[in-house]
Amino acid sequence: MLYLNITFMEVKMHTTRLKKVGGSVMLTVPPALLNALSLGTDNEVGMVIDNGRLIVEPHRRPQYSLAELLAQCDPNAEISAEEREWLDAPAAGQEEI
Repeated sequence: MLYLNITFMEVKMHTTRLKKVGGSVMLTVPPALLNALSLGTDNEVGMVIDNGRLIVEPHRRPQYSLAELLAQCDPNAEISAEEREWLDAPAAGQEEI
C-alpha cells in the first residue's frame, strides 16, 4: 500500500496537486513513489478512503495455474446448448478439437 510504504519505509511524504483533466481530476504520482511500488503508466491501482486518508495500492490480477483452473471444473457437468452449438460448429480455420 502507498500509505504503508510512506510510513514504514521512512520515505519523505510527497505532496502533489490535483488537476482537472476533462471531466475527471488527475492525481500525479512522483517517480520515486512509482518506483517504490514497481508501478508505471497504465498500471491498475485500487483506491479506498480510510479514516479520511486516500489509500492507493497496486491492483494485481491473480495468476492461476492450469491445475487451479481445472480444479474449478466439473467434468460430469451437463453441456449447455450454447456449448453444444460451439462444439458442433464447423472449423473456422485449422483448429482441431
